[in-house]
Amino acid sequence: MQRVRSNTRLGTLIVTTVPVAALGVVVGMGLGAPLVVCGPVARELAVGLGALLAAGVTLTPEHAPGPQVRTFGVRALLARAAHETRPALVDVDVRVDVAPTRLRSVGDPECLHRALTDLIVHAARRSPPGGIVTLAARSAPHGVRVEVVEGRGDCGANLAQARRIVGRHGGELRAERARPFGCRVVVELPGS
Repeated sequence: MQRVRSNTRLGTLIVTTVPVAALGVVVGMGLGAPLVVCGPVARELAVGLGALLAAGVTLTPEHAPGPQVRTFGVRALLARAAHETRPALVDVDVRVDVAPTRLRSVGDPECLHRALTDLIVHAARRSPPGGIVTLAARSAPHGVRVEVVEGRGDCGANLAQARRIVGRHGGELRAERARPFGCRVVVELPGS
């Protein structure tokens, strides 16, 4: 996980610094400043901005809340998401299956809760009346594997929001066919 964060930060620094420095040089020279003056100034500003973004600092007002990254129980997260989506589900049951029962992950549980409730609602809409949506979580080699399985439907539909949230947590989301029929959305999360 630390290596992924490091690579992401370095990538953010590079992707931010190069275009900002180039833009600074172009603007400075366009205003008549010599390259020996605007080049170093643009470079320093670009590196500073890139470092802020790579460190996760946002240029927003101080009162804006940040993510609440912490270790949390996966069973509690799934049970809460299942419970809170029940009123929106008509004739569809949600089952939670977590092993081991004390499975833990790290991230912002509120954001992940939103992603999971979104996945449950989409799965329930694609399920036939009397169908079952299963939320399963297991230990995986690099963390936790969560699956949302439903009986039928288009596996790739409406996953963009959940995919963004999971991606921000250093995880991965993919949809695949469930056997013998249906859809399985797999969420890979970092472990604690």
